[in-house]
Amino acid sequence: MTVQEILLRYRTSFLERCGAQLSSEQRSAFNALAGCRQGQYGDILWGCDHCTYAECTPCSCGHRACNQCQQQTAEAWLQRQQQKQLPTPYFLVTFTLPHQLRTLAQSHQRLIYDLLMRCACDTLKTFAQNDKRLQGDIGQCAVLHTHTRRLDYHPHVHVVVPGGSVHRQRREWRKVKRYLFNGKALAKVFRGCFLKALAAEGFKVHHSPQRWIVQCQAVGQGVEALQYLARYLYRGVISNKNILADDGRQITFRFRDSQTKTVKTRTLSGEDFIWLLLQHVLPKGFRRSRDYGFLHGNAKALVRIIQWVFRIQPPVQKERRKIIKVCPCCQSVMKMISIRRNTAPG
Repeated sequence: MTVQEILLRYRTSFLERCGAQLSSEQRSAFNALAGCRQGQYGDILWGCDHCTYAECTPCSCGHRACNQCQQQTAEAWLQRQQQKQLPTPYFLVTFTLPHQLRTLAQSHQRLIYDLLMRCACDTLKTFAQNDKRLQGDIGQCAVLHTHTRRLDYHPHVHVVVPGGSVHRQRREWRKVKRYLFNGKALAKVFRGCFLKALAAEGFKVHHSPQRWIVQCQAVGQGVEALQYLARYLYRGVISNKNILADDGRQITFRFRDSQTKTVKTRTLSGEDFIWLLLQHVLPKGFRRSRDYGFLHGNAKALVRIIQWVFRIQPPVQKERRKIIKVCPCCQSVMKMISIRRNTAPG
């Protein structure tokens, strides 16, 4: 059972029930996922030099919400982040938008998501500059997620932070050993920063949420945290292997509960399942992954200097995997002759 099969099976009933509520981005994502590798986006012509065999294969949709596409894009992102790795403890800081503001976020996604990411990183930057141990600039890799493992709407930002800072005036590296910042203190400053930014955009929050949650935890050398973020960065919010059943009316999928660490299941109608997926489609052109501080793309030279000081050799970048197709007649490697595109990816 795949997401695409579910979209095709429940297309008519879903559009009758929810079609009027879909944004242009959600409708585009629906069409892309349903038409991925179905000929909707053109095809690739393959030919064999050793015999006369030739065949066409349908093109992928290329949509970032599609769980069949973007594998190489996710791998490339992970490689870029690993090129910046430093010999220091890493921390994962998670900033969660209070549930009282999620309705506002759904109706003004581009603005609220942008404020959420900027305010989270500004908060960390402020703490680093005021901290007696650091007193400098830190690096941040921020990724926006809008879902829980149950696929409920739950906007939050994960920020991977190397445990150290660059002191600009003294030109020295200051390393953190075991502890970065206090989560409750971060939450207070983040709350003030976000509400101030929201007011500057013309939004008044009459009953400000009192409980803001920020979690700060050590994650070793950061590799596992980056791999976790890469998993949901470009390939949708659920993999086909987690979809367990479809009886024609209801969909059952599994997820790992973050509190109990046990595997649980959830059952929804086909229409509700599709709506659950589409509510996590991002506004067109919105960058859900952003780097700040010395992890920013403009600071590559600085990272190389730090790595050189600690005698760290960045991992060798792997070459992009080529698509290899074997001829079913003579077992020779076939060549890509041409690509015919019908429509641009959604």
